[in-house]
Amino acid sequence: MDRKTKQKSCFACVETKRRCDKRYPSCSRCLDRESVCTYPSLPRRQPLDLMEADTAPAMGLGDMWTSAADANSLALVGEMPEPWLLDPVFSANLNCPSISSWTPSLSDPSSLPASTSSGIPEPSGQLMHASRDLGWFLGPQSWVIGYHYNAPDVMPSASVFTNFIRGLQNWLSRFAKTGHNPFIHRHLYSDSGYPQCIQDAYSACVISGAASSENETIVNAISATHITNLLNAQPARGASIISTRDHLARTQALLIHILLALFSSSIERRARGENLISLLHAWKNQLWESATHDSTLASPLPILATSSGTAVGELDPIPGLYRSFVLSESIRRTGLLCNIATGVYSGLKGSNIQSCGGDIHITTQARFWEASSSARWEAVARQTNPLFIYTLKGQMLVEQGVGAAQVDEFARHLFTIMWGLEKVETWAVRTGDEVSVVY
Repeated sequence: MDRKTKQKSCFACVETKRRCDKRYPSCSRCLDRESVCTYPSLPRRQPLDLMEADTAPAMGLGDMWTSAADANSLALVGEMPEPWLLDPVFSANLNCPSISSWTPSLSDPSSLPASTSSGIPEPSGQLMHASRDLGWFLGPQSWVIGYHYNAPDVMPSASVFTNFIRGLQNWLSRFAKTGHNPFIHRHLYSDSGYPQCIQDAYSACVISGAASSENETIVNAISATHITNLLNAQPARGASIISTRDHLARTQALLIHILLALFSSSIERRARGENLISLLHAWKNQLWESATHDSTLASPLPILATSSGTAVGELDPIPGLYRSFVLSESIRRTGLLCNIATGVYSGLKGSNIQSCGGDIHITTQARFWEASSSARWEAVARQTNPLFIYTLKGQMLVEQGVGAAQVDEFARHLFTIMWGLEKVETWAVRTGDEVSVVY
């Protein structure tokens, strides 16, 4: 019988005999050193009898990742779920109270609902702690843009650029065939409904896939109409504040139209796409500002209690966290792709890439994006390091022995531009030869 380990600190801190604060996904020491933080695997828990689920105590996910003695463990609880969890589309399934019903509580703790006044039990510290440990992507720090790009001495070869473009074209074709791809999650719009701008972008992908020299004129006309409709649908400056989800939808739609245009054979479409690049970056910046603003207003209470007085134990916060992950990760990937895709186009035109729009954290562990449901996402998140890093720090994955197949396709494809196609393909072959980065 194997001996059960009592080790709770990460391997790096144990090896150097340093105190580990046991935070997840990375302890402070590993974060400072920009190294991958790995904790010992834990014994599998006995499955919970579904017949007894209503009476069984809530499992503390925090016990897996954070020491119970961590006195500051709940200090971050205010950094958890973004107000986009309270988006009407999301909150409809969670029966969450409206923003106005909980915002005052951020500045006045005495206004929070208590069991003696509202009939709602005070949120269980165990449940709050559990959901916080799954919210590595929610805190304001996760939205800090890093400026650590150094222009390469030599531009990537033409084959690297060509492969990158083929990859983007493959993703757009995949969106047309399946409704999702490495930067548009399968559940981003499928559950809440597809905005008109995304429907038009989808149509543009389908039509562009059938483009030829014979139908170029009508394809160009339809493309121009879709773009005009997208621009005309935007509110006048200062007229209204659009939600983070709406920011994301319009930015993704414009990005799709631009990618289709820039890498098409039509000179007319390429010229139109070039003229829209500055607008794309403006919308991307507004999307990022909206997301970071939301991250400063986080409060766990709306997802832990309902307006009808339902006991906290009867509401599972995981589906809401999963939706928030889908939205936030889509925002991050869209922002990165806006910067890198337009940078590659500039490189193809002969412009040296001297600067970038800044680096962004993404979840590079493939199983998180690939999870088909909130339950499967939770199962992965409870046992797996999300490898949540800046993309320009991706070399640490190789240094720490992470296999290419473990890393998300989106990240692998970006690495081909950052490191070179041959180096990434070598990494893939030498770590199992399960994936290829050549399109």
